[in-house]
Amino acid sequence: MLEQLRYSAKSGFSYILVGVLIVIFAISFGVPTDGCTGSASSAKLASVAGTSITNDDLNIVYNRYFGGRQAEGEQVIFQQAASLRMVALTYLLADKAKQAGLRVDDQEFRDYIVDPNRNMEFRFAYGQSGQFDGPFYKSYVQNQLRVSLPKYEDFKRNELLARKYIAMVDMQVNVTPQEIEEFNILRNTEVNLDFVRFAASELKDQVQVTDEEIQQFIAENKAEITKNYEENRSQYEEPEQVQIRRIFITKPEDATELAAATQRFEDAKRRVENESFADVAGELTEDYAKEKQGLMDWSTLDNLDQNIAQAIKDQPVGTVKEVTTDFAFMLVKVEDRKDAVKTPVEDVQDEIARTLLQEKKVNEIANNMATELLEKAKTTGSLQDALASFQTEAAEGEQGEENSAANPWNAISVGTTGFFSLEGQDMAAMFGSQFPGMNLGRAPWDRIPDIGKSPELAKDAFKLTEEKPLAEKIYNVNSDKIVAQLKERKDPPAEPTPEQTLALAEEARQAKASSLLGGAITVLIQPSEDYGPWIEGMFKQSIHDKTIRLNSRKNAVAARVQLMAEPKPAFNVELGTDS
Repeated sequence: MLEQLRYSAKSGFSYILVGVLIVIFAISFGVPTDGCTGSASSAKLASVAGTSITNDDLNIVYNRYFGGRQAEGEQVIFQQAASLRMVALTYLLADKAKQAGLRVDDQEFRDYIVDPNRNMEFRFAYGQSGQFDGPFYKSYVQNQLRVSLPKYEDFKRNELLARKYIAMVDMQVNVTPQEIEEFNILRNTEVNLDFVRFAASELKDQVQVTDEEIQQFIAENKAEITKNYEENRSQYEEPEQVQIRRIFITKPEDATELAAATQRFEDAKRRVENESFADVAGELTEDYAKEKQGLMDWSTLDNLDQNIAQAIKDQPVGTVKEVTTDFAFMLVKVEDRKDAVKTPVEDVQDEIARTLLQEKKVNEIANNMATELLEKAKTTGSLQDALASFQTEAAEGEQGEENSAANPWNAISVGTTGFFSLEGQDMAAMFGSQFPGMNLGRAPWDRIPDIGKSPELAKDAFKLTEEKPLAEKIYNVNSDKIVAQLKERKDPPAEPTPEQTLALAEEARQAKASSLLGGAITVLIQPSEDYGPWIEGMFKQSIHDKTIRLNSRKNAVAARVQLMAEPKPAFNVELGTDS
């Protein structure tokens, strides 16, 4: 298919660009899936409706999303399991598409491969010329995804079938007249709030904490201080760091070139026994640190290639270790080390106590001010008038500019949210121009513009009326106190026009489809712990009826996917750890 496509097959620059990216990938990124599992790339991990899934399939997803993240052990298993689950679901949806009579012809496939908005692997490849690059395509698939072109293109055909099936199911979702009416109220009932925020950052300077108060707080709140210390441990610890010098020689795929690279590596090993390691590295290394004679920046062991980290762990300065990966031959010298440093809680308890005590005092001041403002607003009928009266009283009682600046009421002002609905803010209207071709959906319904996430205020705001515009309570948003009042309200037309009704019907249908299908389309975009009720229900049912068969007895990754079909498959794809 690649040879038939011949899209914008460019000059040697394409190959140079690919070579640079491959070297960076090899230096910085983790190991491929076949290296993690210890099995051959053709090893069978699962089957979907009789179609086998091997490590080749897994490589396509895993190397796309997790290849650039440092990981080892259980973390890798979690990441691979998430990738395998995504592959299995892609093949499952493709099978259902075939059963429904859907097909992919060659022209559809060509269009899909070169479409940066749908073919996720190559979005970053567009930009040099804005056109598809055939040589880049071939090199990327073979050297970064680590699969053959026929295998990759077979997977992508199934991926396109899955897309068509999701689209077909989406179009079968319909709405009733009652649902349209309810959606009209939800979408088109909007409110605009005036609010006053009592923020900790604005009131912090109003709080003074004495040394005597700090010592008393420490004596009475040992447990709270210890808890804060543990929750913020990273602030008081510096992990061990190392600085290495490296000779990096790339392992080509071509047998003749590989033999030459192997010989260069053997020569390097002999030379460093009698010559300066830095001089040899400056001459032979093939990585980005060549100009610095192979010297790398200071790094923690976690941020190093884990093959290197394991080789130099606990090794003294001056040690030279040989490291071989699927991508390269390396000689690594430990140039310097910095021991881990941990500051004991006793050394920072005064600092922690001061912070906690100041937070408590600020919270008390904010709560008292918010209460006073709310009571005043009940009598004046206006947040602006209530706030102005406090600021006037403060000014009359002040003497000099210093006292005026110190008065907390002068740091407070009235803000306005702008109109919002319980459906949430339209993210496409806010950021659509930055992400052309992408459906951004809506922000959470309870995230109020310029205020933040507050389910309680979001619901109460729509109970406010012109007769009773003041919200009669104080709302906590993060560490701030909010007092709010209705500024304006928009209600939907009682009888929409036919054109409005048609538009509402389609929007309601899309909203309903989104609710029912959840994140179905993301199953073709990235590994996730939840693709929504439709996909997750289909996944569990397919495991139960054996449509998806996992080789869980022989493969740890497949066994982990099996656990994901259980009632509580708690795992974190992003971190790769149990949660």
